[in-house]
Amino acid sequence: MKALLFYKVGEPKDVLILKDIPKPTPGPDEVVVRVLLAPINPSDLHMIRGRYGYQPELPASPGSEGVGIVEALGADVTEISVGTRVICIGCWNLWRQLLVCKPEQQVAVPDEISDQTAAVSFTNPITAWGLTIATHQLKENEWLLQTAAASSVGEFVLQLAKLHGFKTINVIWKREQEKKIRALSGDVVICTEDEDLQSRLVKVTDGKGVSKAIDCVAGEVGAEIIRNLAPGGTMLQYGALSTHRQTDPEKLVMPVFSPKLIYSTGTIRGWWLPRWIASQSLSQVRNTVAELLSLIASGRLSVPETASYPLTHFAEALQATESSSRGTKLLINLTE
Repeated sequence: MKALLFYKVGEPKDVLILKDIPKPTPGPDEVVVRVLLAPINPSDLHMIRGRYGYQPELPASPGSEGVGIVEALGADVTEISVGTRVICIGCWNLWRQLLVCKPEQQVAVPDEISDQTAAVSFTNPITAWGLTIATHQLKENEWLLQTAAASSVGEFVLQLAKLHGFKTINVIWKREQEKKIRALSGDVVICTEDEDLQSRLVKVTDGKGVSKAIDCVAGEVGAEIIRNLAPGGTMLQYGALSTHRQTDPEKLVMPVFSPKLIYSTGTIRGWWLPRWIASQSLSQVRNTVAELLSLIASGRLSVPETASYPLTHFAEALQATESSSRGTKLLINLTE
């Protein structure tokens, strides 16, 4: 079988190679999944660069999301059948044609969902749900501030807001993104391209500050949100877009104004999907993923548009991902 591997960390275009490796055999309590499509996520590129929260033993394949077909079962596996189309939970190494994993890490994909949609129906939807419903426990008419509101996670947050009735303050960095936010029923939009974030937050919150926020930008934007937390407010930090491709340690810092943090008794809390999943029971996570898939199948949640590249054209896919600013999610087709 073919697999994309990296033997050392570095720039993806320099260290990722396509190689033939032996086909795996499942253990008694394992299954083999034939991977069909896998997206290129920022976390994959961070891992290849050696900058992710989890670094595998090398050589390894990137990839923690994708759709596949169960191809073989271990002798003791009875809870899943060969031929079942699945997405994987808590799995790594999906940028290879055959993957060995546990049956309890699989969730069946409804027939109404295409392979392309299924391939991107795990990471971003469960991140948005975990941040807003599970961790912040947002209720109807409560307010949430989110940065990078036009991102894939941001879009899911807006869709969940509509389903659960909470309201959103949406920070974007380009005015052209506002149309997307309005179309998804975002309540308030603040554009840092032509607006002062601090003064707008004061106006929007009547000077009371933000009680619940999620941030994936960090840097000065994240710091400004911290300065505008309401007494007892909490910001969940789940990304650092402002640091992408940075190597200067000083650029990886989010400056925090200590007096404001002290007097507001605010909380800044890191939030990372793999660790959150590990803190939950696997049955709870499976049930949540199944519920999200059901919402996608019914049309109540929608995923970004996708485009796929054959496995042999992975270098082109990487280049397009690095240079793309559009909302299209790029996939690697492991069957081609």
